[in-house]
Order: sequence, then structure tokens, then C-alpha cells
Amino acid sequence: MLSVKDSAKKIINDLPDDVSYNELIKELVFKRMVERGIQDSQKNKIITDEELEKEIEKW
Repeated sequence: MLSVKDSAKKIINDLPDDVSYNELIKELVFKRMVERGIQDSQKNKIITDEELEKEIEKW
């Protein structure tokens, strides 16, 4: 497993040379969100579609 620093370096190296700061930040945030989602799923910290719909209705 890569360290956070190595993971960020890989993301940066995989982006085109003319990437903007905004695009770079979006990629880093997206990577973190995916990692968190995978961790939550592995810990069974998930909800059903129906539960999500009920939560959205409350808003």
C-alpha cells in the first residue's frame, strides 16, 4: 500500500503537464473520496438506496 505522499505523487505524475491547480485538487479529493467509500464498504458502513432516499426526503 502506498503512503499518502506516494499516492499523491502518482496522481500528479499521471496527470498531463498542463493540468491546472483546480484539476489537480479535484483529482486528489476524488481519490480520497473513493478510498473512504471503499473503507466504509469494507466495514459494512453502508445504507440501502431506500434509506438514502428517506434521508434525502428529510432535507
